[in-house]
Amino acid sequence: MTYEYAQGLSHLAASVLFACVLIGVVFYAFKPSNREAFERAARLPLDSDKPQQKR
Repeated sequence: MTYEYAQGLSHLAASVLFACVLIGVVFYAFKPSNREAFERAARLPLDSDKPQQKR
């Protein structure tokens, strides 16, 4: 196994892993069952009655 072959194989493996993670994130974000949770999270800053305190 040469260095170039190992390098190409690692690039391929990283690309496949990245694509799988990206597809998983997109699937999770656009899944209809998550819509309510994302809409609730988007309204959270606007629904706050008290301003945030410094920690």
